[in-house]
Amino acid sequence: MSTRSIRRIESEDNRVFKRLVQMLTGRGIRKHDAAIVSGPKIIADILHASPELADAWISTPKQSTPPPTLPASAAWYEVSPRLFQKLDLAGTDAPLLLVKTPEMPAWEPEHGFAPGCSLLVPFQDPENVGAVIRSAVAFGVAEVVLLAEAAHPYHPKSLRASGGAVFLATLRRGPSLAALPDTLPIVPLSADGADVSTFAFPERFGFLPGIEGPGLPDRFRARALSIPMSGAVESLNAAAATAIVLYLWSKRNHR
Repeated sequence: MSTRSIRRIESEDNRVFKRLVQMLTGRGIRKHDAAIVSGPKIIADILHASPELADAWISTPKQSTPPPTLPASAAWYEVSPRLFQKLDLAGTDAPLLLVKTPEMPAWEPEHGFAPGCSLLVPFQDPENVGAVIRSAVAFGVAEVVLLAEAAHPYHPKSLRASGGAVFLATLRRGPSLAALPDTLPIVPLSADGADVSTFAFPERFGFLPGIEGPGLPDRFRARALSIPMSGAVESLNAAAATAIVLYLWSKRNHR
């Protein structure tokens, strides 16, 4: 039995609950520098590797009590089942963890790219953002630059799609897609580009997949790469296409 004090929340007008609801959006996450994490495994991994990020345990009266790994400084919010459903976007029906979001330093074009591959992320779908961050960590990308167009990497859907990889990646805040200069060694990806399977990747570069739907601005398409396909489908999911290219780069970089 936990001896930690409980703060019970049963009304939508509760000040804490209103703040938690705001953290279900990118705007609210930026405002409070905090995010809600779902999924027992992801939560357990955070409490094991980075317990200092934990800010509060969120559960219903029938769910498990906070584990011993939750820091003493973290709060415990016991939320009514009806209100909990509004916070549990993934429908896990398991306790949630409120975390402080790690700082994301700014990246400017004049900084250039770190050795290896830097992933430039313009995706507006938070699930795609989370998926490509997971691929970036898996294949050893140096850093992930979230362009201004991108969904917030700590959005609940992004966190879930990443499998917690957002807490392992080196994340940077970048400028808008339009502000990227042509002078940088950027390797774009477009459906009408050259075959990526024969491309020799530079020692340091920024990999730029196109935004879902509109793709890349014309100025990048002229030097873009593409993934050859059978023609049975028009294009791949943006996150899937990114993973393929990162795998090819990683395979050549580490052979």
